[in-house]
Amino acid sequence: MRALVFDYDGLIIDTETPEFECWQRVYAEHGHELKIETWVQVVGTVDTMDPAGQLDNLVGRALDWPLLHERRLQHHKELIQAKGLLPGVESLMRRARAAGWKVGVASSSSSAWVEGGLERLGLMPYVQAVRTRDRVKNLKPHPEPYLSVLADLGAQAAGSFAFEDSRPGVSAAKAAGLTVVAVPNALTRLHDLSHADMVLESLEAFDLPGGE
Repeated sequence: MRALVFDYDGLIIDTETPEFECWQRVYAEHGHELKIETWVQVVGTVDTMDPAGQLDNLVGRALDWPLLHERRLQHHKELIQAKGLLPGVESLMRRARAAGWKVGVASSSSSAWVEGGLERLGLMPYVQAVRTRDRVKNLKPHPEPYLSVLADLGAQAAGSFAFEDSRPGVSAAKAAGLTVVAVPNALTRLHDLSHADMVLESLEAFDLPGGE
């Protein structure tokens, strides 16, 4: 049994650019610049950068983070609501299911965030398994998220594909034994994705083996 396993953030929907833009605005309001070269290094990872603590250090005092986070999250919500599916996602999932492939999602975000987004975007009817940060012990670049989705789907890594946008995600999927398709977004174009099996501009360019 073969599967297609998708990352969520930055691959199904561009949530990563809004996250950067929200933090960038907070920094600018306090007279500092959050550089994309700094931020892009933590895309695809979890808890490897403390932007609030970093800004406190730059400003030289503890800021009012309850208020700042409330404003930042509202800004983020507004930006996300304006985002739709990235090109080719729905079509590929639909064609895959019609052709008998299993479909799963492996993410380092929370289940509430990922499943809520999949519901809003109308993709849950296609997705048969979801593994998130609260459903695994080890996050990407560890292979556990992908191995867990494959186990849930009853699929083998050989012949299955993973779709990722970041360096840690590609590493996780490769370690799990899947064929990895990297689809970088505006931020992760700065990542070294050369260890992926192929790099595409969008999922519209992916030819489903044995598909339509």
